[in-house]
Amino acid sequence: MGGIDVIDPRYRMLFERANQVLSDDHRVRSITAGGSVGAGTADQWSDLDLAIVTEPSHHDEFISDWPNWLERITPTVFARTPIASFIINTITDEGLTLDLVIWSGEAPARRPPTRYPVGFSRTGFDNIRDALEYAVAEQLRGLAGPFISLIQRGEHLRHLAGVPHVLGLLTTVFLAETGEAPPTTKVWNRTYTEEQRDAVAALPAVRATRDDLIAFDLAIANLIVDRARPLFQQHDLDWPTGLARVAAARLRDELGIETADWLN
Repeated sequence: MGGIDVIDPRYRMLFERANQVLSDDHRVRSITAGGSVGAGTADQWSDLDLAIVTEPSHHDEFISDWPNWLERITPTVFARTPIASFIINTITDEGLTLDLVIWSGEAPARRPPTRYPVGFSRTGFDNIRDALEYAVAEQLRGLAGPFISLIQRGEHLRHLAGVPHVLGLLTTVFLAETGEAPPTTKVWNRTYTEEQRDAVAALPAVRATRDDLIAFDLAIANLIVDRARPLFQQHDLDWPTGLARVAAARLRDELGIETADWLN
């Protein structure tokens, strides 16, 4: 792990060119490497993130002018601000990924993550206890409702689009097991244990077919339930017995699937 010295050497040239162009711009206070390069955790597959700090009185002007100063830094085949006006994502004509974040006056201090996102939930949780409770309840709710509806309607493509959600529920359980903070980079292996990653690798392959979706969803639900039960005791949480009972009953009545041996 390291900084700009360990990534593709063309990024160093790109960084030097960005400094050359922007150091002559009166609207710019500073330009530094961000992301994994700035944190010293980059590897050979990392890309380049730049943090640009502007003079507050020229901030809006500098942002609106981004196509012009970016063109002076490097030719691109893709450049846009899809997330917010102060974030620019680009791909250079050499295939390098260059992302830029623009701050007014000063960049915020780097902080460790303090919230736990869970699946597709719109708000995160301040502590793993609340995140764990939500993850298990959301998994059981999904089994009792949307899982059955999507299977019975044959909405396999829509069903498949929800796979990242249930994987997010499982990774929350994993974090509760290890006590780790949520990963904030594209590198997750150091956050989750080898045993946890092997458990995910052992899940059935998932395709947009009825049988595959049933097998995958039940396997991941079983994994979440089995691993979460002892964690609920550790965190002094009440197991959602009623919800689990209803989910098992609906799976039996609507799909003919017996889950009482592990779900109740």
